Amino acid sequence: MRPRRDADKRKFLKTNADSTRRAVAVNAHQRRWWLPPASVVLRFVMAGQSRKWMILVATIWIQAFTGTNFDFSAYSSNMKAVLGISQVQLNYLAVASDLGKAFGWSSGLALMYLPLWVVMFMAALMGFFGYGLQWLVIRDVISLPYFVVFLLCLLAGCSICWFNT
Repeated sequence: MRPRRDADKRKFLKTNADSTRRAVAVNAHQRRWWLPPASVVLRFVMAGQSRKWMILVATIWIQAFTGTNFDFSAYSSNMKAVLGISQVQLNYLAVASDLGKAFGWSSGLALMYLPLWVVMFMAALMGFFGYGLQWLVIRDVISLPYFVVFLLCLLAGCSICWFNT
C-alpha cells in the first residue's frame, strides 16, 4: 500500500506542476504586449517618489542657508529694541517681509529673459543685502532710518521667492 500512495503523490505533484506551468504560460500570453510588467512600473513609480523627496530636501536646505519664511519672528524683538519703534511699526516691517514674497512673481518674469544662473545670483544678492544689512542694524554696527529698514525687509522677503523659482 505504501508504494501506491507515493506513486499517487508523485502523480498529483506532476499534474499540479504542469497545470501551474500552463496557467503561468496562459497568463503571460494574455498579458497585453504594450503594458510593462508590474515590477517595472513599481520601480519607475518609486524612483519618481524618491526624486520628489530629494527635491524637497534640497529646497529645505536652500531655504535654511538663505533665510526661511518664518525667521522674522526670531529677530523682530531685537530689531524693535535697537530701532526704538512701536509694535505697530514692527508690524509694518513684518508686512513688508510678506509683501516681498508677494513680489515673487518678478523672478518668473526675469527668468523668461535671463539665464537661470543670473536669476539665482540676483536672489543671492537680494538675500545677502536684505538679511545682511538687517543683521548689521540689529548688531548695532550701522544705523539706518526706518524707511530703509522697511525696504530691506521687502528685499529679504523677495529673495526667498527668487530662490524658490
